[in-house]
Amino acid sequence: MTPLQSSTSISFDQFFELGFYLILIFYIIFSAILYYHWKEYSVDEKATKITLLFYFILTIPLLSALGITAMVI
Repeated sequence: MTPLQSSTSISFDQFFELGFYLILIFYIIFSAILYYHWKEYSVDEKATKITLLFYFILTIPLLSALGITAMVI
């Protein structure tokens, strides 16, 4: 009897790429929920725009760096 071999092994590169895509999906869902709640429950429209602008200005470069790192590794 020969032992069974798994043909579903995942490489290190694929693991990081999959992790990046999962983080990207989480980021999109979180951003949509944040946007909805901020638009529905905020009082000051100017503060809402500034907060959302800073959120995207700060997080998109971080997500881009994560993506570049995941693709290079």
